[in-house]
Amino acid sequence: MEMKYQVPNKTHLKNECYVQKLAYDFELLDVWEFPICFKPSENDSLFKFRKIAIEPTFKNVFDNSVSGLLFKSRALFGQLFKIDKHVNKLPIPDSLEFSLTDRMTEVERKNHLSSLSIDIRTDNYLDFKTVYSFENETLNEISNASEHALMHYSWIKKADDCFKVQMASYVKHRSKYGPYYIKLIEPFKRRIVYPHLFDEFVRRWNAHKKNEIL
Repeated sequence: MEMKYQVPNKTHLKNECYVQKLAYDFELLDVWEFPICFKPSENDSLFKFRKIAIEPTFKNVFDNSVSGLLFKSRALFGQLFKIDKHVNKLPIPDSLEFSLTDRMTEVERKNHLSSLSIDIRTDNYLDFKTVYSFENETLNEISNASEHALMHYSWIKKADDCFKVQMASYVKHRSKYGPYYIKLIEPFKRRIVYPHLFDEFVRRWNAHKKNEIL
């Protein structure tokens, strides 16, 4: 059953984003699309949406909402079972590479624009690192004792002067228990966490377009 904002995985795969080349051995979990018509003629861009809507939301992800309480519960779970003991310090499962940046060529690394990156790290286990930032797509990664996960945003043209932003999540499991963990959290992620976060992204963006003070 598809949740609010969720779209079929094929909508991401048909766009042939760069992440598909780098993450060839990762599983595409799900794809989500924001119900906003972004207009470059109004100076809208993927970076601006991420900077204005996504970055501040992640900085406040451990709030007192139901979603925030789930993030706090996940933090306690990670401490109890030592899932987050070596965040971003382990190699990609079944690989000698520690980051997808290791799979990029020198030319591809030079195409990365640090000025288009945002800071979505938190003081807890959500220590996402930037792999690359291009004008039309960006990729972040995080690894722990359970998995190596990717969060990808893309800027998709839908019509003249109308673009949509899609988010895709990828994962590669570190142990045989990884798939069970993903299945365990899936209902909470799809029905509570993602809808709450995306509602907040949209609210912040709409407030920005209306010149409201958040």
